[in-house]
Amino acid sequence: MAKVKDSEYQFNSPFSLSKRIVCYLIDSLLLILAVILCFQATDILYGNYNARLKELTADMTAEQERLIECFSGSGLMLYDEEEGVAVEDELMGQYFVYSLVLSTLGEDVSDASAYEGEYIFSDMGTTNRSVIYYYTDFKPAHAADYTGYDESEAGAEYAAQLFLSACGDEGEGYFGETFPLLDKNVATALDRLISDRENSCEIDGETYYGREIFIALYNAFIDVLDGARTEFTQTYRPFAELNENFSSLRDELIKIKTGEICLAYFIGAFICFLAVPLACGGNTAAVLLLRGRCIQRSGLKMCWYNKILRWIWHSLFYFSNIMFVLLLTYGRYASFFLMGSIAGGLKFYMFCLAPIVIMLISFAIFAFDKSERRTLTDRLSLTVVKEKE
Repeated sequence: MAKVKDSEYQFNSPFSLSKRIVCYLIDSLLLILAVILCFQATDILYGNYNARLKELTADMTAEQERLIECFSGSGLMLYDEEEGVAVEDELMGQYFVYSLVLSTLGEDVSDASAYEGEYIFSDMGTTNRSVIYYYTDFKPAHAADYTGYDESEAGAEYAAQLFLSACGDEGEGYFGETFPLLDKNVATALDRLISDRENSCEIDGETYYGREIFIALYNAFIDVLDGARTEFTQTYRPFAELNENFSSLRDELIKIKTGEICLAYFIGAFICFLAVPLACGGNTAAVLLLRGRCIQRSGLKMCWYNKILRWIWHSLFYFSNIMFVLLLTYGRYASFFLMGSIAGGLKFYMFCLAPIVIMLISFAIFAFDKSERRTLTDRLSLTVVKEKE
């Protein structure tokens, strides 16, 4: 009796290409959700019972604190301990220009409240700060720790030369007799920009374009900062050693987490592509939602081996969705997982991209199959998806 009922679908129309694509998207979304939930559960369980994972996490935290201390000590990074994050470069550049103006004009600024801030200073003429501190104080004091240290590439004169060069042809006109203090009229024009939003003003019969000057000084700071950071990270040995230690710990942790997320993926795939179909006559949630029925090619009800085969091929062909799990879970740090090396030195992203190629081939096969409209998964599992009505 069941055979007669199942045979009703044999003469129904196969799913259209648009429906199969929608099915793929719905199943992918459900799979991503299932994998994220499984990963959270797996991570909690694994973290509670794996001593090495706890040790790795503690060691990475300690190494990260040392890296931050080393970088901050050079003057090339501002770290907000209350927020637990580094101050963005954009803000560092703004604070630097504000500090130059305040240090040059002192009490003569238009609005003192505009210069209130933890990282805005009024002593730039007497105290070296930020990237200037790096070249005048930090680098000479740690000369022995640099690879290929060149005395001519350190000191106040070298820092001034870098800034003037980064400012362009008009750089010398921005600064006064004592670097890094500004020419007073330039500082006044910047003060009016900061306090009163005046993009340009006339001082002593000359027009000063405060906004253009601000941008030039800001860009010069960023250029010098980037150059100093590159030099610091590549030639300062203590930082390189700390970074190497941190990288090795991170790579080990990523391998463990990659294993966890792969385990979570196959658990999620088991739920979406075997547990649900077993409870729903061999159909995934997406097929049911779009009013379809998955049957044997002959029109009979699927056997157990058809369901097993569909589960296996779905699990492999949907593997690319693990990239979205990584992005949703780790954001911009997902690249560390995708670029990680696994079996035979192959990158993890290769295993994620391969299923995309296979799915495109599968849909191409479907599109050219005018009679049965079967995907690669259908062919390998000896099944077909039909309209219910």
